[in-house]
Amino acid sequence: MPESKSTIKGLLLDLDGTVLPENNRPTARVVEAIAEASQKIPVAIASGRVQDDVCHFARLFGLDTPQVSDNGATLIDPLTGRAINRHILDRPVAEGVIYELKKVSSRVLACDSGRFIADPAQITDWQITIVMAKFKSESEARGWIDQYSSDALSMYATVDNLGDWYVDCTAAGIDKAIGARDFANAVNIDINDLMVIGDGWNDAPMFEVAGTSIAMEGSPAEVLDLATAVTPNIHHDGAALAIEKYVLNR
Repeated sequence: MPESKSTIKGLLLDLDGTVLPENNRPTARVVEAIAEASQKIPVAIASGRVQDDVCHFARLFGLDTPQVSDNGATLIDPLTGRAINRHILDRPVAEGVIYELKKVSSRVLACDSGRFIADPAQITDWQITIVMAKFKSESEARGWIDQYSSDALSMYATVDNLGDWYVDCTAAGIDKAIGARDFANAVNIDINDLMVIGDGWNDAPMFEVAGTSIAMEGSPAEVLDLATAVTPNIHHDGAALAIEKYVLNR
């Protein structure tokens, strides 16, 4: 595992499987650790979820710094819910991937100008930051990505806290590494002074750029290989333990 590069001056947290269990209710210890850390350094969520979800949980944790949603495509103010920055898919690219995903998925979702769209036929602005489609299994999600293969998209197989698999599509080169850089720039810290905690394949990009990266126990091998350290899984408050150790110095 790589060594931590420097002092921790900011913190990014994945949601599903990292701080959110199946019932979407983080434990008191997790909430307290995040809230206490936010009194010392800028703290934000970095999630594949859309901005309304991210703002909801940011407020739950008492966070007021810019937050990262849509797998890094959107930086948002959690107090107003307004986007600070968006990385938009070109409309022909968005239309193409939605058309193809509708052939193989019973549920295709999009975020258009910050609005969560459950029916792609209702898209109006075509300011799409992320397109998501539900798959029956990890193998089907990964298989579709391998088959579709587009230079115009960043595509990740992700699993939510209920165990459902999705393919998440953002513009080429847009991922949680971009979200981490946007966050670091917004709060005026060096990316090497950023700590990230996550458990999924889509967390790997931010693990590659952050100075300190903490993987939840049971994370995919590619995430574990990039991690500075591994913390216990969500059922043992691993995120809280990592925050207490590396940020709160307990």
